[in-house]
Amino acid sequence: MGDLVRTIISDNDVADLREFTSFLVDKEKPFLLRNEIMLAFEVYCHATKKKRAFREKSSIARFFGKIQELFIRRDTMVMMYRDAVAKYRFYMLRNHGRQLEEIGLSEFLDLRDCLALNGQQSSAHLHIDLVPFYNFYPSMRDTGTIGNGIRFMNRYLCSDIFQNPDKWNEKLFSFLKLHKVDGRQLLIDGSMFDSFTAFFDGLENMLALMKKIASERQYASVKKTMKKAGFEAGWGDTAGRIVETMQLLKDLINEPNATQVEEFISRVPMPLISKVAIISPHGWFGQENVLGRPDTGGQVIYILDQVKALEKQLAEEIKATGLNVQPKIVVVTRLIPEAGNTTCDQKKEKIFQTENGWILRVPFKDRSASVVKQWISRFHVWPYLERFADDAATELQSEFLGRPDLIIGNYSDGNLVASLLSDKLDVIQCTVAHALEKTKYLFSDLYWKDMEKEYNFSLQFTADLLSMNKSDFIITSTRQEIVGTGSTIGQYESYQFFSMPGLFQVKSGINLSAPKFNVIPPGVDENLYFPYDQQGRRIESQTRQWENRLFHQEADDIFGSLKSPDKIPIFTMARLDKIKNITGLLEAFGMSRNLQKRCNLLFAAGTVHIEESEDAEEREEIERSYALIEQYELGERIRWLPSIPKPETGEVYRIIADHGGVFVQPALFEAFGLTILEAMASGLPTFGPIFGGPVETIEEGVSGFLLNTSKPKLIAEGLEAFFDMCGKDKECWARISKSGIKRVHEHFNWRSYSERLIKLTKLYGLWRYSVSGPDKVKMDRYCDLIYHFLIKERAARLESSCVD
Repeated sequence: MGDLVRTIISDNDVADLREFTSFLVDKEKPFLLRNEIMLAFEVYCHATKKKRAFREKSSIARFFGKIQELFIRRDTMVMMYRDAVAKYRFYMLRNHGRQLEEIGLSEFLDLRDCLALNGQQSSAHLHIDLVPFYNFYPSMRDTGTIGNGIRFMNRYLCSDIFQNPDKWNEKLFSFLKLHKVDGRQLLIDGSMFDSFTAFFDGLENMLALMKKIASERQYASVKKTMKKAGFEAGWGDTAGRIVETMQLLKDLINEPNATQVEEFISRVPMPLISKVAIISPHGWFGQENVLGRPDTGGQVIYILDQVKALEKQLAEEIKATGLNVQPKIVVVTRLIPEAGNTTCDQKKEKIFQTENGWILRVPFKDRSASVVKQWISRFHVWPYLERFADDAATELQSEFLGRPDLIIGNYSDGNLVASLLSDKLDVIQCTVAHALEKTKYLFSDLYWKDMEKEYNFSLQFTADLLSMNKSDFIITSTRQEIVGTGSTIGQYESYQFFSMPGLFQVKSGINLSAPKFNVIPPGVDENLYFPYDQQGRRIESQTRQWENRLFHQEADDIFGSLKSPDKIPIFTMARLDKIKNITGLLEAFGMSRNLQKRCNLLFAAGTVHIEESEDAEEREEIERSYALIEQYELGERIRWLPSIPKPETGEVYRIIADHGGVFVQPALFEAFGLTILEAMASGLPTFGPIFGGPVETIEEGVSGFLLNTSKPKLIAEGLEAFFDMCGKDKECWARISKSGIKRVHEHFNWRSYSERLIKLTKLYGLWRYSVSGPDKVKMDRYCDLIYHFLIKERAARLESSCVD
């Protein structure tokens, strides 16, 4: 065994490793992920009567603590070892082998494919390798800085400006001259300055002149003086702010530092961000009667709250530049003619609590240009997206009387459309994944063919690759979304390498060291979600209405009648699909006599009437819910309500808190979890899954709790432990409640989100113009090949098969 391998696992433990391999072969489960590996190792140690020291401190225990995936092929165990964040090694232990061998990525993927194909060689000869095209980005060597790309970029730009002042002075001068709004020149009149030197002299003269003017003087009173000297609007709304901005630029030119770079770019309108297009094609995007419908949930809430906060922040920042421009934000989604009791059949809809925020709906059209009238699952929208993007481009240019300043894509389909629009309109693109399905559906890449009819993952995962590489910057809600934790793989990290047997192998799908990733967590609407003990803000009639509906009211759309309504309520709400795992919580409650003795279970999800559901997965979960209720005889211990309108959810959380209840988010995987923030802000002790974003939202045991949601038994044990704790410590519930409120208030708010988003747009806009150049074009061309030969071609075939 090589020296490197010896440091990982000792020679003495190789025999145990072989024994564990035989143990797994007997279990007849070829592929295991980390959670299953650790559970299997525990069972193995128990079955072979291993001592505690072996289970916890042996080299084999430490080794398996870093194994993310393993599989058995012909009694040979192959393992993916996560050496550090985003860094991997691959090992193999042959049948009756006496040593652990290190293998390469290609061999690992080939062996993995072969097993998935039942011993056949993969026919995929297409290898995708994107990292070589990242040479236009500097590399972040410290993985601890991943997720804070803006700070790295500021420092890098500062260093480059300091080392190459002449080059950057010319670029900055050119960039300042570029910007206009509605045909009006901003910042400087380029015709007045024939060189950077002339501009800098003019800047010093104007700065000296402005310092003599009272700081409170408005821009309008100095406009003529500035314009005569070649300085246009955009420096500030008062003489004092104009002086600050000009001084900042002078200091940046003379003695640059990272703080000055960020502050100057964030202060001036270069570019002016006043027209924002937000793309979200799938689902039922509306403001009423849509939540809980298939494919419709947290993403809609996120975007609507984002629009309100972003419009307010843009208005404040534009006013501070001295410009009189009203921002406009347009959410582009799909028009659904057969819209039921929603507004999804209306082309245009004003967004509540905004001055100039709109939902713009564009229909899907088939290849004969006929409008598709019915709702379509997010897994089947792919044939319509290119035509949708073309139509959206026309509509957006009409709405904005020109191009948008920023395009924000949401989810896999929206990000693909955003990439197409960004190319077509030459506009900076931001990607927000919300959730990447590849990590939600286990082995969905490896067994994609088995899932293709239902999910079309070949299109979705390829679209993810394209948009995450083409976008100028990426926003995530948590750092783990990018690179996971010390022991788990991040969503974007999972795209570094993978294979879809028979289609392609990805050797390097994303460069996590490129500073395009930025963690900006969203907030909650503080008008809706405030603590339960703020009685003066609550509406008594609303409280009475929901108190009755939650616990007592008999209605056709509610199932279950509580025998003891005074028991502690365990509450959850989400879409009724497999990933949200409400049936897992229902089963956990059903198998726990301890929980049933103390609590009732209340859940708001979809509909209680299976005939009202249009989604196959939701219907399956409805049937499973009824089966579990019958199996565990829960009819008098549960209340199943339909999805709750968003404006009412805050009061529902507060009522559950009034009763000393808890909120549980039982998802098998949750990218972030807005309902977790909402419940915490309302004062409810909250439980979230250890799989995904909640590990950063919730401080375990302080502001909430994390559950292993992979098995109902583990969910039940976590909840039982909390109620046992509350029985022993009367202050426990209140302490967790207050800590949760404080956590949300201090770390999750929309103002901070909006400020940072605007800064990112400006900084990456400067980078797009000044640095990326021809090298970015090479990346775009490679991604274009992926689009035309994998996405577009497969989408066309999918549409043909649907027609046939």
